[in-house]
Formats: sequence, C-alpha cells, structure tokens
Amino acid sequence: MTGPSDEIVIVGASEHNLKNVNLTLPRNTLTVFTGVSGSGKSSLAFDTIFKEGQRRFVESLSAYARQFLGQTEKPRVEHVEGLSPTISVDQKTVNRNPRSTVGTVTEIFDHYRLLFSRLGEPHCPNCGKPIESQTPEQIADYAYVDGHGETCLILAPMIRERKGEYRKEIEQWAAEGYVRARIDGTIRRLDEEIQLARYEKHTLELVIDRLELNNEEKSRFTEGIEKALRLAEGLVVLEYRGEDHLFSQLMACPACQIALPEMEPRLFSFNAPQGACPTCNGLGQLSVFTEEKLCNPKLSMSDGALRCFTERGNILFTRIDERHMNDLYRQFSINRRTSWKKLPEETRKLVLHGNAEVPLGISNVFRFSGQLRKKIQNGQWPGIIAILQFVYRFAKGPLEKFQETSVCPDCEGRRLNPTALAVRFHEQDIHSLSEASLEEAILFFESIELSVREEKIGRDIFREIKNRLHFLNDVGVGYLNLNRSAATLSGGEAQRIRLASQLGAGLQGVLYVLDEPSIGLHQSDNLKLIETLKKLRDRGNTVLVVEHDEETIESADHIVDVGPVAGLNGGEITAQGSLHDIVAEKASLTGDFLSGREVIELPKSRRTTSGEKLIVRGARFNNLKDLTVEIPLGLFVCVAGVSGSGKSSLIDGVLKKAVANHLIPQSNQTPGEHDAIEGLQELDRLIEINQTPIGRTPRSNPATYTKMFDPIRDLFALVPESKARGYKKGRFSFNVKGGRCADCQGAGIQTIEMQFLSDVQIPCETCRGRRFNAETLQIFFKGKTIFDVLEMTVDEAAEFFSSQPKIHIILETLKEVGMGYVKLGQPSTTLSGGEAQRIKLAAELRKKSTGKTLYLLDEPTTGLHFHDIRLLLNCLNRLVEQGNTVLVIEHNLDVLKMADHIIELGPGGGNGGGELVCSGPPEKLVKKKTLTGRFLKKPLKGDPPISYQISQSTETDAVLEASVDSKGQNKGKVSKLQNSKINGRDIQIRGASKNNLRHVDLDIPLNQMTVITGVSGSGKTSLAFDTLFAEGQSRYVESLSTYARRFLGRMDKAPVDSIDGLAPAIAINQKSTSRNPRSTVATTTEIYDYLRLLFARIGMAHCPISGQALIGYSPTRAAEYCLEKYNGERLELLAPLFLPGAGKTLLLDQPDHFPAVIESLIHEGFLRAYVKNKLVRLDEWEEGSAPKLKKKSSIDLVIDRIEVSGSEQKRLAEAIENAFQKGHGLLKLKRAGSDSEAEFLSETPACVETGFYQEEALTPRMFSFNSHLGACPSCDGLGELAYRISDPACPECMGERLKPEYRAVTIQGRNISQFCSLNIREAQKELESWVLTPNQLTVAEQALREIQTRLDFLVNVGLDYLSLDQKASTLSGGEAQRIRLASQIGSGLVGVMYVLDEPTIGLHPRDTDRLISTLKRLRDLGNTVILVEHDLDTIRAADHIIDIGPGAGHHGGLITASGNPAQIASRRNTLTGRYLKGEKGIPVPEQRRKALPGNELIIRGASANNLNQVDVRFPLGLMNVVTGVSGSGKSSLVVDVLQRALEKKMLEKRADVGKHKEIKGYDRLEQLMVIDQEPIGRTPRSNPATYTKVMDPIRDLFSKMNEARRRGFTKRRFSFNAREGRCGACEGQGYHLIEMHFLSDVWVTCDQCKGQRYNRETLAVTFRGHSIADVLHLEITKAVELFESQPRILRILKTLDEVGLGYMKLGQPGNTLSGGEAQRLKLAAELSKRSRGKTLYILDEPTTGLHVDDVARLLKILQRLVDQGNTAIIIEHNLEVIKSADWITDLGPEGGAGGGKLLFSGTPEDCVAVKESHTGRFLAAVLQDGSRFPLTPVHVDSGAA
Repeated sequence: MTGPSDEIVIVGASEHNLKNVNLTLPRNTLTVFTGVSGSGKSSLAFDTIFKEGQRRFVESLSAYARQFLGQTEKPRVEHVEGLSPTISVDQKTVNRNPRSTVGTVTEIFDHYRLLFSRLGEPHCPNCGKPIESQTPEQIADYAYVDGHGETCLILAPMIRERKGEYRKEIEQWAAEGYVRARIDGTIRRLDEEIQLARYEKHTLELVIDRLELNNEEKSRFTEGIEKALRLAEGLVVLEYRGEDHLFSQLMACPACQIALPEMEPRLFSFNAPQGACPTCNGLGQLSVFTEEKLCNPKLSMSDGALRCFTERGNILFTRIDERHMNDLYRQFSINRRTSWKKLPEETRKLVLHGNAEVPLGISNVFRFSGQLRKKIQNGQWPGIIAILQFVYRFAKGPLEKFQETSVCPDCEGRRLNPTALAVRFHEQDIHSLSEASLEEAILFFESIELSVREEKIGRDIFREIKNRLHFLNDVGVGYLNLNRSAATLSGGEAQRIRLASQLGAGLQGVLYVLDEPSIGLHQSDNLKLIETLKKLRDRGNTVLVVEHDEETIESADHIVDVGPVAGLNGGEITAQGSLHDIVAEKASLTGDFLSGREVIELPKSRRTTSGEKLIVRGARFNNLKDLTVEIPLGLFVCVAGVSGSGKSSLIDGVLKKAVANHLIPQSNQTPGEHDAIEGLQELDRLIEINQTPIGRTPRSNPATYTKMFDPIRDLFALVPESKARGYKKGRFSFNVKGGRCADCQGAGIQTIEMQFLSDVQIPCETCRGRRFNAETLQIFFKGKTIFDVLEMTVDEAAEFFSSQPKIHIILETLKEVGMGYVKLGQPSTTLSGGEAQRIKLAAELRKKSTGKTLYLLDEPTTGLHFHDIRLLLNCLNRLVEQGNTVLVIEHNLDVLKMADHIIELGPGGGNGGGELVCSGPPEKLVKKKTLTGRFLKKPLKGDPPISYQISQSTETDAVLEASVDSKGQNKGKVSKLQNSKINGRDIQIRGASKNNLRHVDLDIPLNQMTVITGVSGSGKTSLAFDTLFAEGQSRYVESLSTYARRFLGRMDKAPVDSIDGLAPAIAINQKSTSRNPRSTVATTTEIYDYLRLLFARIGMAHCPISGQALIGYSPTRAAEYCLEKYNGERLELLAPLFLPGAGKTLLLDQPDHFPAVIESLIHEGFLRAYVKNKLVRLDEWEEGSAPKLKKKSSIDLVIDRIEVSGSEQKRLAEAIENAFQKGHGLLKLKRAGSDSEAEFLSETPACVETGFYQEEALTPRMFSFNSHLGACPSCDGLGELAYRISDPACPECMGERLKPEYRAVTIQGRNISQFCSLNIREAQKELESWVLTPNQLTVAEQALREIQTRLDFLVNVGLDYLSLDQKASTLSGGEAQRIRLASQIGSGLVGVMYVLDEPTIGLHPRDTDRLISTLKRLRDLGNTVILVEHDLDTIRAADHIIDIGPGAGHHGGLITASGNPAQIASRRNTLTGRYLKGEKGIPVPEQRRKALPGNELIIRGASANNLNQVDVRFPLGLMNVVTGVSGSGKSSLVVDVLQRALEKKMLEKRADVGKHKEIKGYDRLEQLMVIDQEPIGRTPRSNPATYTKVMDPIRDLFSKMNEARRRGFTKRRFSFNAREGRCGACEGQGYHLIEMHFLSDVWVTCDQCKGQRYNRETLAVTFRGHSIADVLHLEITKAVELFESQPRILRILKTLDEVGLGYMKLGQPGNTLSGGEAQRLKLAAELSKRSRGKTLYILDEPTTGLHVDDVARLLKILQRLVDQGNTAIIIEHNLEVIKSADWITDLGPEGGAGGGKLLFSGTPEDCVAVKESHTGRFLAAVLQDGSRFPLTPVHVDSGAA
C-alpha cells in the first residue's frame, strides 16, 4: 500500500491574472502566500484551491443538500490533486446585523436556548410562582401525603370569576347526572332554583366526589381527579381541612390563569416571534421619529422647518404636499410663518402627532391623496410622525435620519418577552446568564451542582457550552459577554471568535484557507493568532494563509511568493520554500524586505504641531471610559492599541460622525456619546479613504474614475476627421450607443455563463475585442485609436500625452503612487484593494489643497505588501506636506514608526480598554514602555526585520532581545520548521453509547481501510454511522457558512464523551437505488448537467419544422453578411410591415390598416413600399386606384436602395438598423430590379418561412426533462405514457422527453437525447469525434473535461455497457454502488473519512475484487475508509478489523477484538476470527432435495428490462437460488415478473408486472410471502410480542387472573396502547423523549411509572409473580420457562428461541431491531404457524447485514420451511447460500445489455461445469472443501483488544 498523499499539486491555474501556474504544496503544514497587492495571491488561495476543495466536498453530499447549496462554480484550473475538504476563515467581515450577537455567532446562545427549554424551571411572569404540570397520580400522591385521613371534596372549576347567569350550563350539568356544585364558595344542589346576578362575577365548581383520603379509596380518588381535569380543561380543586388546593395538569399558573407555551428553544430566541419582545420585536431598542430630528427650530414651516419635506413640497415618497398642509393651517389656525421654536407646544404636538387616528394606506398616502385632504378639512389629522411611520415600512433607509434610538421600555433592552424571562436555571434567567462575561459563565457552569436528571438530560449541552466557552477564553476574548452585538466587535475580536470555532470543531484532514488573519490584530495578539494556526496544523490539517505580516511569514513551514508585480504582469510564482529560500532568492521582493536589502526608511525628522488641534472630551461610546484626547492638526497621526481597546469607537463612532455633522448640516449621523469636540472650525473637508472598489462593474476603470477619460475623449472629438463626420465627445465612450460595438455593447468580450463551471469570456466576433465599432476606430490621434489609448499603461500614456497638461498631470500623479503598470482601461473589478486605495489617493493628490482637510484611514495596510506600504506612506506624507491632517487607525509597525504623533488606547480590550495609555511621537511610547512602544523599539533603531518574539513568562508580554544574526537564526529556524510537519493522528472514540453501544472506547487508524464486523444487531451501524459519520459530518457542516447550514440543517450529535482526530465524513450508503422514473445514469453521474450546459452554449438550433439552422443577426453582422454575399450588387433593404403567416407581431395587425400609417411613414421620410410585391409610392396612394388589400397581402417598406461595397458600409449598417427597427427585428433583402426570391434576416434566431422564432436565448433548463421549460408537455418529460401498455413511448416526443424546439438543437448532428442513447464506450468515441471552432472549444473545454472524466471512471469500474439514458430504477444494487463509488474516486478528495454500509451487497463474487481495488484506491489517495461489512474476502483485505459483540441487542455493544486480519484470526474469543481461521464454517448439504416432474413454476418469455425472452422453471418444494453477476436480470425475473404477477393473481394487488408471455403452475400454491428486512414497525410501540401476536394470548391470560376479574379488568386493560391501563404521564411509553434538536435526543425514564409503562392498578395483577410489565422485560428464553404451561404462548416463544432470538426481550421496541433481527422475526412468525406446505417464500438478498454466523442460522430456518413442503426462491450472491441450495438458476453472462440470458438451471455441482458461468467458477472452490480460503496462522500477542 502506498502512503497517503502528502502534497497538493496544482496544474494550470489561470484564474484572473494567474499565468498557468503550476505549484506543489506540502500537506499538513502552515503555508503562507505573500506578494505585492494584486499579484494573484487570493486568486490562487481562494479562487482556485478553496473553491475547488469545497466544490468537490459539496458534490459528495446528498442530492437534497446540493439542491439548496447550488453547484459551486469550478475554477479555471486544469488539475488539482491532493485536495481535502476545504474551510475558509475569511477575516475581513464583521456581521453588521443588529440581531447578531457574540452568543449567536458562536452558537453558545443556541445551546443556552436548548438548556433553558429542557432544564429551565418555568415561573409565572405575573406572580413569580413556579409552574409545573402534574399527572392525576402525582396530584393524588401529593394529597395523600398532605391530607391523609381527611375528608376531601373533588371540585372541577368550570367558571372562574366571569360575569353571567349560567342557566343553560347548570341545567346541562344536572342533565348529565351531577348533583351538586360549589357556587361562589357555597355548596348548592343543582335541582334547586339558582339565580345569579347577570353583571357580577361568579365562580362555579362542579362537585365530582366526596371521600376520605385512605388507602382503600385511592383508585376512586385518582379516577375522580381524572374526571375533574377532563371537565375543567386541566384544572382541579381539592378541598380538605377547610382549604382549597388548586392543581393544574397544564403548564399554567393556576392562580393567575396564565398558560405557558410549549417549552421549545424558539421561546428563548429574540429572532423568533414566540420569544421576542413584542414591543421592540426582539431588538432591545426602539427607533422613533423625534421632534429634534424632524424639525429645524430656527425656521418657520413655510421656510422648511419640517425636514421630511422635499424641495417639491411633498413628504418624502408620498403625495401629501403643501395643499394638505395649507388645509391643516387653515383648519387649526396655525401661523405657518412663525418659527418652529416659537409655536405653542400644543401646536407643535398637533402637527407631529395629530389629533385623530386616521387609517393610512397605500391608496391615500401614495396614490390618491385627495382622500386624506377631505379628512383634514373635516378636522381629522393623523400627524407627520404617523405618516412617516407608515412610509417607513416601505422605505427604511432614507427615513432613518429622522429617528433616534432608545432602549425598549417594556423589555428594558433584554429583547425577550416576559414568559421567556420567567424561566430560570439555577436562579438565572437566560438574559442574566448571557450578560455575564465568558469568564464568569465558565465559573457558573463549573460551580453548579446538577441533579441526576439534569446530568442525564444536559450531558451533551453542558459539554458543548463548556468547550465553546473555554475555546473563546483561550484565544483571549474571555472579557466579552454573549449579549454583545456582533456589529460592535473589532476586527481582531471577530477573527479570533471565528478561529476559536474552527479550533473547537477538532477536525483533522481539513484544508483551512485564511485571508489575512492578522488584520486588526495588535502585535501582542499576533502571537496568540500564530499559536492558534499552529494548533490547527498540529491536529493534522493543512493551513494556507494569505498574509503580509512579517511574524506570520517567519512562522510558516512553507512560503509562496507571488509576483513579481501586480496586475497583468503578476500571477507568477517568484519564489517558494522555507524562509531561508525566500530570503536567498534575489527575484523575490518579499525576500528583499525580509533580508533588509529593501527597507522603509525612518523619517529624518518628525513634524511638530503649529498648535491647532482637535480635542475630544468625555467620550463614552461603547467601552470608552470618559476619554479625553487631543489630536494635533497638520500632522500624520496614528491611533494604536490592542484589539478592542476602543480605537474604532473613538475615530469612527465619535469623531468621524461629529466632523461630518459639523461640515454637512443635513448629515443624519449620530456620534457616539461624548461631551464636546473642540477645534472643528479648523477643518473644511473630511475624506475617508478605504479599499472598496472604485467601481462595481467592468465598465469602470482608472481612466473613468480619475476623470482623465473626459479630456481624452474631448481630444478625439477635436480631430479634423471627427469634425468632418460630425462625431461628438459621446462617440468615443464605450458606455453609450453610437460609437461602441453594438454586438458586445462596448464590453469587447462576450461572457458565456457556464452556471456551475467558470464563466467563459470570448472576444466579441464583431469588434474582435476592441469595444468600438469600425467607424469610431477610423479616427486616429497621433496614430492611435481610442481603443489603443485604453490599452496603454499609465507609463506609456504619460509619455504619449506629455503635451496635454490636463491629462498629463493626472497620469503623473498615478505614476507617483506606483500605478504606472496599470492599463487606463483595466476594469476596476480586477484591481486589488491596495490598487484601488492608491488610485483614490492619486485623485486626492491632484486636487488643489486648502490645507484644512482631515483624511481618515482605517487599517489602510490591509492586503498590502511591504512594497505597497512604502508607496502608501509616500502618498500620505505628500498629503500632510500640503498642510492636511492624516489620521490613521493602524497596528502595522512600519506605519507607526513613520507617524508624527501616536495616540495609544488600552491598556486591554473590551472592559479592560477605553483609556488613553500614551500620546506623543513614537519615541515617547518606547520610553514609557507601553505595549505598542515595546514593539516599536526595534523598528525605531532601524534594524533589519527579525522575528519579534514575546515572552510568555510575564503578563506584560515583554519583547525578547533576539539575535539579529539573520543567517544563523533563519537556518536554525527553517530546519526546525521543516521537521514540524504533522502526519495526522488516529481517530480516538471515548464513551460511545448510541443505541446498544456500552460506553465503547476504541482507536481507528488514520488513512487505513477498517472493517467493522459482528453479528446482526451487535451495534456496528450505531458505531460507524450514528456515531462516527454523524459527528464527522456535523462538525464539517458547522464550519460552513450560516447560509449553507440553513439548508443542510443541523446534524444530530452522537451520544459520545469525545471523538478526537475526526475528519470530514462522507457516507456511501449502498442499499438504496433511486426509484424516481426521472432519474437516469446521466443525471445520477451529473453527466447530463454538463451536457445540458454544452447544448445550451455551443449547440446549433434548428427549426423543428423545416430543419433549417437558426441564425440571429445584429446590424453590424448583417452588414458583413451583405458585403460577403451581395458585394457589387444593387440591393433593396425592406422592412416587412405585414407578412402572412409570420408568427410574429409586426407594425400592421392586418393589411387594411396600411392606409392609416402612410402619413406617419411619409413624415418619417419614407417614400416607397412593396404591396403584394408591387412597388408603390406612398405620396401617390389613393384609395380608389391603390391595390386592393387582402388578408394575405404582404407589405414591405423600402428603407434604402444601395450598391453594396466597402465604402458604403456605414450607410448599409444604418439602413439595416432602421429596417430592423421598422420591421420589428425582421429585414428583407431583395436584388433591385430582379424577380429572384427575396431573403429574410432576423435579429432573433428564426426560420421566417415557417414562422418559428427562438425568442429566448438557450439555457440549460431548456434541455431538462425535469423542468416545465424543457419537458415534453404530453408525457411531462417522462418519455412514456402509463396508459399505453403495449407501446408506452410518448408519440409526441418518441421517448426523447423534450419539447420539439429543444430536440432540434444539435452538436455534430446529434441532439441531447440521441447522445444519451449511447452507451458509455460509444459516448467516449462520439466526444472524441467532435470538431469544434476555437471559440466553441474555449466555451466547451471545462464541460467536456468533466464529462470525459466521469465517463472514464464509469469505464474503470466496469460499467461501460450502461447507456446514459438507462433509468436509475432499473440499475441493480451492484451497479448503483459502483456509480457512487466512481463519483467519490472522481472527486479526488484527500483527508476524508468515508463510511460505507456493506458495499458488497448486490455484488457477485466476481465483482468483489474490483470493489476492494476501488476501496483501496480511495484509501491510497490519503483517506480513512471505514466499512460495515461481513463478506470474508473484504474482511481479509482490510488493514484493521473491529469485531463488535459478543451477541446482539443488549448482549452486544462491546469491542470483542480489534487488530489486523491475522491478529483477529488468532483470537479464540471472537466469532469472526474463528470463521476467518476456518475453525467454523457452513457445511455443504450432504444430500439435496430432488425436483419432481410437473411440480414446478414455469415462466415463459420474460423480457422485463434487460431479460432476453427468458424461459425458466422453478421446482416446487425446493430451496431455489437465483444468481448471476450484478445487472444480469435476477431482480427483473424474480421481483418484477414472478413476484408482481403472483401478487396480482393470488393477492389481487395492483401491481406493475414486468413483461412476460405466461406463468404456469402457480395454482399449486396457496400463499405467497415476501420476506424482507424492513422494520417490523416504525414506532417504539411495535415489538416482538405484538408482531408475532404472542401478546394477545398473554393479555388473555392476565385478564383471567382473579385480581383482574375482581377489578373488572378486560383484555384491553393490559395493552400499553389503551388509555385505561397505561401510565398517563408517559402514555404507555415508559420514558419521556427529550428532543435535543441539534444534539443527541435523550430518553428519560418516566418518574410516574418508573419505566413500567402501566398504571399502578394494572400492575397489581400478576401471573406467577410477574406483572404484565415484568413479562415485557423478560428475555424470550426466560419467557419460555415462565409460560411452559401455556401451549398457545409457548409454541410462538419456542420458535423465536430456535431461530436464535432467545436473547431478545419481548417488549424491545421494533425500531431498534437490526435488519437481520427483523428478518428472522418474520421467518419465526411464519414457522410458528400451522403449515400446509404450499407457501412460496421470496427473499431478495436475505444475507444483507448478516454475519456468517447469522447466515448459518438463516439457512437452518429456510431449510425448516422447505422441509415442511414450502418453496423458497432466493436472489443471492452469497456463496454460503448458493452452495446450500437444492436448485440454482444462473443468469448472465454479464450485466446490462450483455446479460438477461439463462446460463444454467440445476444443482450447484452441475453449475461448476458451465464455462460461461461466473458463479460456477467461484462455486467450485467452496464445494471442494466446504469452507473458504483458510488463513495461514501467524504468531501474535495473546489477549483481547
């Protein structure tokens, strides 16, 4: 076995500017991608590696999950191997959703919600008393303890404190037999006259019973309580000792009558209506329109005091205007000219709040405002605020400036409703627990003492909460609380929270891709980050980081330097390797800076302030602590401090908004809380420069953004040729019609959308990528066209326009900021953040400075290389030299060392920050030894870069004085790093307890093939799927985006203490094939998706009627066509106005409308038209003499007559454009003076002669028979009609499933359906024969590669005989398995844990070797393969075996042995080992039953699916086995033909019977039984006792006991499904299911019945000392002893014992049985019946899920059934079953079209002699010695694993 792949190999990466990059990266290392901004780092790391890794994993998920996630776009790369499932940790974005908090982001709050819903103690939100629901038994028990011996009155409170007379109710109660009621505290007889005051409140309580609380009356007392609860809807009053005791069966406060909703997690969510505070809708704050925001107190209303009115005089977005306001002023005598502040308060209140509740709606606000005027004139005015509140529902953003935010008065900012807040857990409500810091929360959960119930239910919840809290605390954010809004987190805090969640997942084998994780991190935090990255790596993951931070680069195991420069000249690997390799590489710019060959020079002197400054006083926003700080003006000022210290709160939250409000009076920004800001008068402009793109579309570019393109276009418009042609400036814009190419609309390229593949861009065929039309490109300035100018770099353009000062100054500025390499026309969307930032700075630098501008930059070094930072600093210094102030929030030491003044905040983050630590030049910080100052010490000395290591020994994180000997240090460090590569660790499972697993601990080796085996029901699936797979996929899914997880749902977590070393998991469940008639081989393998894409993008459309190719013409293309075909000829260009049978709407609906449009046509300058092919002049048209217009008269308008030549091309193109316009997209070409046939050209692809127009561009959905767009309407895309039995093919589409127009689209002469009719081999040859144009090849390349790859894999797994359109429902189990396995190998993923459930099911022994080879290939890629398997060949091929047992059910669930095959075989205590060694085996029958002539079932002419007119006979009274390779036709013969036919004839079922001629001999049968492995019941209420019907005689027996007769109990009383006898608390379940949503559900024993399922009265009846509950808890073996004297019961129980189910309990829930156990239970039920010997048993692969030992038991049962005279027909591949048969029917010789023939019929011994039979070949060895392949013994250490 080769070792797992330890490299990621990338070949031909060409995303964005990457130049066909080939790269090899080491796996399980920390690799850093670095290089200048825009060089292609993110294109390589994210757009190539991450995208491809995630795409492959998503493709491996279920089809259901993928339909929501969509198909991820494939990147532009030839080949990537060694990829693992990929997770992106994008560090740039903080969630700005006001509903998002630290608790929701980390999902801790989700676990809190689950905790409170399951373990919270509800209290009444009104009175605060605890609330709990009680059963009748609990109420009775309480009363007996509290009032034993007292006389008790049982009352049903029917009416409580309600007004009314209640005559009818009293009469009804009396009629029902009730005698007394307590009315308003007095007992009254119901037959006496009762009169109640109608308008007073009354309480009426029915007297149910009156009795003494003693032991004899307990049953009567409980029944009375039940009755009262039923009548009073869950309430009962017990009066004893003269006091009332109110009890509730519901979750309600009996005193306040407040009912609590169901305790579900959503009750505690402020994002759900069930939990959110109704006032603030769960936000905790209210935004309200206020007078201060709406009104200018200095102005009158006539001068615009109300700010919500527009310049036109209407309220924003409404039709409420000055007319309404004038009516208001008149009606209420308001002086509109008085300033707002001088108006009386009542008037101001009236204007804003109104005087009446006027209904507002879309009609009277937005449409018909007159309705509202009438209301105002009648004195009803709703108020400005009411109107704005209505409008706000439709237009939130623009109205927010008139609102102020305040804490919600009802929930006081707690966001939840009173009911949710009244639920407590250990005296804490969910809000108070969320308000605690993470450190305090850890202490709370560590210190609480849990009850046994809390421990059991909350085990998983507490583990998850504690783990997440600890991980967050470990990355240094323990000071945060869960209620902290995510929007207020600093970048550093948000990053560390995301990284902590990835660390918490504990995955291995994952490829993590991180985008600049050091953004927003102070140097002191950087080491924590690097440690976190190393932890991820050390767990066996590959960590790829795009980074420029020096420390991170130096900590990397491997570095990739991308360059050499940015943009089009970048995209290459300039250096890669260790730090030493990078430093040594002279071509590496990164190496230059790391080695000190290039440096950012310190300033020679620092500027000093002139005295002008800004002073922020008393800032208290977020965590700022009454901060006062001075910011000197005219300097380069930096704000520094640890993450979360308050930098952004001070600058963005307070200062920026305050300056904006000062400079822009209309600004709606609300600065954070502060006292004052002084010095604002010194500023006249505020400019914020960030890295957002300079444009959102490819049409924006550096030339347009810097306004340089305007003077360039002016220049071209002044050229003499332009003036002569009348071209204006607009002609030279590619954004407007006229000068641009019409076909590509000035883009120069056509983008072909490839949906789930990368979009393909091909040059426009008309302008050949030059963006402008031919006429525009004939204008030259200094020998260059406008397109040539856009293709110039800034350097080239600066030289070209040196004599044009207006243009040259802009170009020179761009050059100075280092943008000389950028092309003028480069799309802005392709610029990096750093490039966009420098272009913005250049735009600022070229402006004339006033010296009073404040420039704000928040972490401008994001994404910038050392080289880019040097350029940035030059720009910023130039701005300062002009007298401006530059204020930067930054952690980068190169920026901080260049600052004139630094303001450091801190000292810590969160509550530990918000204070001024130091303010002054960098040297002052160093002197004061502040945290930032310590890191600045080295850079200020001017030393070359070294690693800044921080001592972990002190809390102050002092800087270590490391050696500067870079050579020696680097070498030592590199060698150490090279040895740090981690190769992963084994999977360690501790405490697995799913289903019957008994707290299992085990290790599974990584990257090996492990087989989990054991008897049926021992716990294999519980371990492999319910524990390993569920946890592995759950952890990976949790790491995906929130959007993806919404659709995937949250996977249940397994009940297990811990699993370490888990990899992302993929399950290949082999049992189910798709029964959907729409599913085919092509759709299952996704080949059809790629074919649909191909046919939509490069398919040639044809007219479905005539077969003519459909072509669409643009004016330019039509002109080229005319030049080519009619050059030198005189041509008439006509626009059809009416065309008989056109199938298209033209100018005229019918010919006789022509006269009505003649005048307007003449007015437009048209002179002639052809009417019925005769030329007429429009100005000579007269009704009498004009041609008669009939229904079929054609009318064509003459647009132009022109002699076609190159010189007339412009006129020709304009004429064609006019013709298309007048002809509604149609153009008619006619040779002038000739009667030859005219030719039509159409803008849309069309066949004008037949009237077929392809109005919509082809899309992949049009070729889908599962979409209404493409499916044939007659058969709904199925290709057949069910009612056409003899010939089901749809007559409309002839089985091709699509509409005719899409069947007429072809590639190389075949449509998509015809292509899919080919088999895999033929499809490969067809693709190889395609001849495509270069453009077609560019478009099709990716899709063709995907199709070819999939076809190759299908050939490799032996499925080349399948046709692509074969229905998935007709595939055999073996075929379906191999298709799924092929797709997994095709994904090429590495580091995955594949979990397979019995992959050998449905596989012939001939195919098992091929399967094992496939599994080994998966393993050899570097994956862990885990199989649940019983096939001995597969077990022998495993690297590691885990044997689970020793028995089934509660006797199983333990690891009996683990090790390699030789070790297992040597252990005597394991059943599997004894079979492997050959000590145990299934013997060959000594003699076989003989077939009797004439006693047989005969099938003639079977031709279902691939059966080839098969005639076959099955002797009756024998054990028949049908065998053959996968896909040979076994199920088609036995299930589709024989079983369905017999079900129809014998059982009168409606069945779809497979094709055959006749079946004879079935009249000899009396019964048909199909035995499968389906569960015996879907609910826990079904069990072996109920299924085998043994429960009926047992219940009969109990009802005849003396105690039962005395109490009047019937048989029904002893059913746990009947209300009378079962426990009312758990409804006969014996336990309560606590649903834990995304955690594993918990089963808790019922407190009332203690798991007995029945109530006390029922359990009082016993048989031989056993209650009915005791009987259900008995094992079948023990039950045989108990009921030895009951023959009716004993017969059934003995049969169960004999088939090996003696260990099973009679009451074991049916849904916990394994498939093998369910099968044996069904067979036992048959054996226990009195046999007549005429039953036919059909079994389809009954050995599925069975251990060899289970197979031996199964064969014994089958032999017994046949011995009774019955017949068995079994479909099977298992050689143990085949060799035990009396008669074999072998089909083949191959699968699919190569099968379907009868090869042999007879005994196993005779089958061996048939050469064509694969079965015979494998059977020979088994029959020879009765066992299989004994293993050579080896010496191993003794002892169990």
